[in-house]
Amino acid sequence: MFQTKHMSRGIAIYLALLLFTPSWAIAAAQPLYHAQSPERLQAAFNSLKAAPTSRTAQHHFLKAFPRTYKKFQAYFGTGGALADGNECDYIFALSALQSHHVAEVGSLLVRLSKDAESQGNAPSCLQNVTANYGSHFTRSFAVFLHQLSPQDRGQLIDFLAELESANYPAYQSIIQNLKGLNEPELAKEFQQAQAERSKQSHR
Repeated sequence: MFQTKHMSRGIAIYLALLLFTPSWAIAAAQPLYHAQSPERLQAAFNSLKAAPTSRTAQHHFLKAFPRTYKKFQAYFGTGGALADGNECDYIFALSALQSHHVAEVGSLLVRLSKDAESQGNAPSCLQNVTANYGSHFTRSFAVFLHQLSPQDRGQLIDFLAELESANYPAYQSIIQNLKGLNEPELAKEFQQAQAERSKQSHR
């Protein structure tokens, strides 16, 4: 569920301008929106909030979302283009879309999390969203994990293990679900990362 917020005056003005701007002017401005840009993501997010069940709005949002952790940080990290205190709203939107876009959301989260570091507000939100996905769609999550190199998979698991010393319920659910899916080696990797994180927290 999206946290509905009152539309800011700036966005209201933007929408008013959009409604009354001649179509030729809109067409002329469109090249300014690159395949992926903070402006395009912001526009897609506003459209998604206005029509959360629209498959077109969902698709546009996912397409506009950054595909690399470097770009993720450029959007949402400290000093990022969209780091205005509401950056986590964009990230949590992925959780709301995951049931209808299991493969696309899962692939995106794994791609981002394998390079992520848990410093800052946005990475913390990415941890929560990725762990949530892994706990609800563990079979798909496992498929994506197996596609990673051992080093990248280990880094992703270590990133998730930093969630409150890996005592986060979603992290525990991933381990239990992996065991139920006959993925003992993957489950073991999560347990080892949990144990290591626990040792570090008690030093």
